[in-house]
Amino acid sequence: MKVSILAAFGGGLLSFLSPCVLPLMPVYISFVTGYSVQELKEGRSSSVRILIPTLAFILGFSLIFVALGASATLIGEILNRYLHIISRILGVLVIILGLHIMGAFRLPFLQKHIQLKEVKAPKGVLGPLVLGMAFALGWSPCTGPILASILAYASTQQHVAKGIILLATYSIGLAIPFLLFALLFSYAMKALYRFHRFFRAVEVVSGLILIGLGIVMLKGGVFL
Repeated sequence: MKVSILAAFGGGLLSFLSPCVLPLMPVYISFVTGYSVQELKEGRSSSVRILIPTLAFILGFSLIFVALGASATLIGEILNRYLHIISRILGVLVIILGLHIMGAFRLPFLQKHIQLKEVKAPKGVLGPLVLGMAFALGWSPCTGPILASILAYASTQQHVAKGIILLATYSIGLAIPFLLFALLFSYAMKALYRFHRFFRAVEVVSGLILIGLGIVMLKGGVFL
C-alpha cells in the first residue's frame, strides 16, 4: 500500500499548492488565529496563540476527511459483489476529473464553491475546530477533484481501515505545509509571491496523477 499512501500524501500537498488554497492562506491563518495579516508578517504574534488554533483547525478538517474515507470504503464493502464494475466506472470518472483539473475542459458544477455564510470569528479551540470542518466540507474547484478521486479509490478498498489510512494520509499532506505556513508566516509570504508562476504546473501534475490513478482503476488493478 506504499504507493497509494504516497499518492494520497501527494494529493494533500497538491491540494495545498493549488490556486484555490495557497493564495488564500494568509486569510485562513489570520482568521483562524485572530491576528491580522500585518501582525503575522511583522512577527507581532505569539507562537502558542498561532500553534493551538492552527492545530485545532487541522484536526477539524482531518476528522471530516477521515470520516469521508471510512464511509466511502464502507459503501464499497457493501457493494463488494459489483466492485470490479464500480472500480472501472469510477476509473473513468477519475480520468475525467484529471482532465478537468488540467484544463482540457471544464465541468461547470466543479467550478462552484460552497460558501458558509454566518461563520463568525473563532473563539477558543472550538471555533477553529468547527472552521476546519467547514473548510473540509467546502467544495473547491481545485481541491474537489483531487479529494473526490482519492475517495473514489478508497471506495474500492476491501477494508474500512484502508480508506481511513488513505484519507488520514491525504490530511497529513495538506496539514504539514498548512502548519509550516502558519508558524513561518513572514517567510512563507515571500515564498508565496514567487510561487504564483508555478500554479499552472501544479494543475498539470495534479491532473496527470489523477489520470494515472483512473487508468489503474479502469484496468481493475490496485494502486499499491
